[in-house]
Amino acid sequence: MDLRSMHQTAKTLGYWSRAQDVTANNLANVNTAGFKLDRITAAQSAEGSYPVPVQDTDLAQGRLRETGRELDFALEGDGYLVVQTPAGERLSRGGALRLDADSQLVSSEGFPILGEDGQPIVLPSGTVTVAPEGDVRIDGEAIARLQLRRPAEGVRLLKEGNGRFIPQGETEITELVRVRQGQVEEPNGDTLAGMVDLITIQRAYTANTDAMKAMDRVLGTLTSDIGRI
Repeated sequence: MDLRSMHQTAKTLGYWSRAQDVTANNLANVNTAGFKLDRITAAQSAEGSYPVPVQDTDLAQGRLRETGRELDFALEGDGYLVVQTPAGERLSRGGALRLDADSQLVSSEGFPILGEDGQPIVLPSGTVTVAPEGDVRIDGEAIARLQLRRPAEGVRLLKEGNGRFIPQGETEITELVRVRQGQVEEPNGDTLAGMVDLITIQRAYTANTDAMKAMDRVLGTLTSDIGRI
């Protein structure tokens, strides 16, 4: 046993700690509309002696759930709504939208949803209907069209939180997505599988902690014995 073994075990503990944080966050968002799971995989370290955490976001679509609420918009297919935030435009998979004091269609956090003309959508009073292609009508009269976009080929999305994503490059208008009014998209993970993963991670973390303690005791004994020689 040498200090290198303790270093490798400590690095392995770091991997399991990161995996535990990510899995716990996934489970904490099981009721967040449109939430996309993060997944941790293990890459091999340069010297091949311990795992290095690699985090990725699973963008697969979750199940759509009926709510009957006219301002709940879920998206089916490859595309996103465009949200105007103080930090710039963001992409979102929709969710529970609402009207603010100025009758603007906004996200649950109060950020405007943009129309195809790049402007916030203002809705007068009346019955709201949204066609699958994104046309918004009040009492049958066309008011606006939702801006539906997707990342250009090869462009990655960075998760910002609250169901928003930052495209790491250009986006493009898409017709590969359909708006489903009165529905929300559920998280794209399995709660039971997440709990099983968390238990597995905790056991692995405990095993490595026990190994670290054992190596520390051995090192302490060696140091003590050398000191008496």
